[in-house]
Amino acid sequence: MSTQDLARPVRLPRRSRQGVVMGMDGWQLTYLTVAAIIVLIGVNRFGPPGLLYAAPLYLPIGIFAFVTVHGDSAPRQVGLWFMKQIRHATGATRQVYRPERTHLAGTLNLPGIRASIQLWDVDDVACAYNPHNRSVSVTAEVEVQGFLMKDDPERFDLTQQWAPVLASFTQRPGIKRAVLQERTIPTTIRPARDHYQSVTLKRKLHGDSPVARNYDAVMDKSERYAVSHRNYLTFTLDLIALGPQLKSLGGGEDAVKALAALEARNLADALSAARISVRRWLTTRDVAALARVGFDPEFAANVQNRDDDHVGVDPVAIGPMYLEEPRGKNGVVYTDSGVHTTLWIQEWPRSDTAVGFVEPIVFARMPATGEAITHIMSIVLTPVSVKKAMRRIEDDKKVWRGNERLRAKRGVDGSAADAADWDALERQEEEIVAGHGEFRYGAYLTVSARSEELLDQAIAGMRNALARSGMEPQILYCQQAEALMVNVLPIGLGMK
Repeated sequence: MSTQDLARPVRLPRRSRQGVVMGMDGWQLTYLTVAAIIVLIGVNRFGPPGLLYAAPLYLPIGIFAFVTVHGDSAPRQVGLWFMKQIRHATGATRQVYRPERTHLAGTLNLPGIRASIQLWDVDDVACAYNPHNRSVSVTAEVEVQGFLMKDDPERFDLTQQWAPVLASFTQRPGIKRAVLQERTIPTTIRPARDHYQSVTLKRKLHGDSPVARNYDAVMDKSERYAVSHRNYLTFTLDLIALGPQLKSLGGGEDAVKALAALEARNLADALSAARISVRRWLTTRDVAALARVGFDPEFAANVQNRDDDHVGVDPVAIGPMYLEEPRGKNGVVYTDSGVHTTLWIQEWPRSDTAVGFVEPIVFARMPATGEAITHIMSIVLTPVSVKKAMRRIEDDKKVWRGNERLRAKRGVDGSAADAADWDALERQEEEIVAGHGEFRYGAYLTVSARSEELLDQAIAGMRNALARSGMEPQILYCQQAEALMVNVLPIGLGMK
């Protein structure tokens, strides 16, 4: 393979625009169906003049079905907006945690049905059990030493070794979801200060000397630019599909814990073979600390400066003390000390790009100040079995052919985008036959700041980074609280 191929070997297909029929989703078809019913009623009641009488009703509804709002169909956006208004009316858009209130044992300080999620400690590994969908998740902090500093051939080799690990997820029953997550948050330079103090004492240096004062000033100025980059992999098991294994382990909570611990070891071995090191498995206090810092960014320094005997946060404090989706602001959500906006990655790079193309996002900076942008990026991967993947491709081909016949009847030529959709289906089928796995995937990027003004700057800087990466984001309007939970909680959640 040539050097050029190794430098830019990645090309991802565009998001399909075929829809259910002629590129329209179910919401649009519902509106068109309503418009057609109104036409039918008008004609049956008044005859041909009924077309004119009913026009004030069916024309707005029919036209509205083709309107686009925020990159999505207007009917769907209206549906989401109405759902948010219902939440406002019922008080479900605002939550204040009251420590003095009695709470059920085993529940967490999380909004809605997530309060019933249980965190178990199994040999210093946190297992998040979700009773609603009968799943359990474990999370590892992973690292590929200096990946972004390596040259193109070595990066390409690492990705080639990672691909079989991902493919194996689709070939094993019971793997519900895998979430790859990158977190960038402000941190402290406490290790540098501690080292400086120890050197000062050891060498008996004078703290009042000009050199010492200058070094202190440098550390004080660098504190605001200190940033922590961490990568996590959350592995979620479907306990319904793994019922026979649980039965063989004796059933009940102990069997779930034993199965989670076994799968954690298997995953660690698979990652080690792909030259990805597991720095540590997160404990219950680690999971709570990640969530706590996500909801309350100003709390990060308190967590990071704790001694070894008090690492992490008690799971009682895992959730937000305050959370609100403000009325009239559909693109933000407020929590303790942060304002957050979550974006969905609508389009991925469609031209040849390099391995590690997300680098600009990881190191994104505020346009005005140059400070690092606090963010969480999650890629949610749902494995699809080979049988289901082949059936899905065949169904999509039938939809494409049906759309092509409808276009031919209307005398409309297919576009380059339609041809690209067909080529993507062909390529996906070839890759599955060649042994690659298929995932349904979505990526979510949460940007956080201390105020709405700073959040606007951070989003502008992140949009610049996304553009350099060849990615197109879309703010998840009227869904911000749900999206924030998916990203902040490292327990393998996904959006429906």
